Amino acid sequence: MKPNYGGGRPPTFTEEQRADIIELAQIPPKVLGYPFTHWSLAKLKEAAEKKKIVPSISIETIRVILEEAKITYQNTKTWKESTDPEFESKKNESKPYTTVLRKTGG
Repeated sequence: MKPNYGGGRPPTFTEEQRADIIELAQIPPKVLGYPFTHWSLAKLKEAAEKKKIVPSISIETIRVILEEAKITYQNTKTWKESTDPEFESKKNESKPYTTVLRKTGG
């Protein structure tokens, strides 16, 4: 339960801006032309600023807006993808140049 507003600083972002950020968070990044499949907070921040939803916003504010809307986000994980067109066929091949070390008495 939220306490009644008792004065202080007014909200920085309008309800419309918050709704636009929530809507953006629910669109897969690939649909918008980004090269990743899930939003991280940092990438969502960049996209919201680039689309001029807001002039500037902190990652923590993005987190709060998503939490209030009960939307989860992706923790960032990175990995490399091969550009080799034959990668799929090569990745599980056994290599003939793998050597076996022999034990020598000594």
